[in-house]
Amino acid sequence: MIYEFVNSSLFQTFITFAVGLVAYIIYLLQKSAQKRDAARAILLEIQSAERTIDRLKSDLRKGVLEIDVTVMQAESWSKYKYLFVRNFDTDEWDSIDNFYNKVALLDKTIVYANNAFGNDVEQIRANKQRILADCVLEILNKAKPEKKPEDLIKEFNDKIGIFDKIYMSKQGEFAYRPQKPVDDARLYLEDLPKLTTSSVGNKFKKIAGVLKK
Repeated sequence: MIYEFVNSSLFQTFITFAVGLVAYIIYLLQKSAQKRDAARAILLEIQSAERTIDRLKSDLRKGVLEIDVTVMQAESWSKYKYLFVRNFDTDEWDSIDNFYNKVALLDKTIVYANNAFGNDVEQIRANKQRILADCVLEILNKAKPEKKPEDLIKEFNDKIGIFDKIYMSKQGEFAYRPQKPVDDARLYLEDLPKLTTSSVGNKFKKIAGVLKK
């Protein structure tokens, strides 16, 4: 009887169903874990970005744009957003997209300002090298034949020491600081709400398991 049941089509159907059910349960568990991990990654990204944004806002109130920072170290939203289509309404979805888009523009602005600063530093270096070379030629052209090399070196060091003090002391005053990155950064940060304290943040926290449902 048992042998006949085991070899029956009904039993085979049951086994197929059971295997499929187990596979489906495993799939759901894996998807749930993936969604939880994605929510944690996105939440950490947003929290880190918001801390940096607070510092930038403080500096911008003084008219300064910090150039040694990256607001968004990694970007997981575009990769995993499909997992959350049923969790956020249209307004919430748009606010997340808006946040990531503005942060991306902000990082590009910081890179531009950083490049401008780097170009300025490189120009200062080039100017100094040119002036040093001109100073050497001037001293050699005016030097009398009987003048000793160590005297020429001392004369060069004295002149360059004075030049360096005067030239470098004015670099902070005359350094090129483009205003556009500052204005752009203010524009991108304008009306940018804190997602972590909104309904978006609460939902991400619940999905990530850091806030009780």
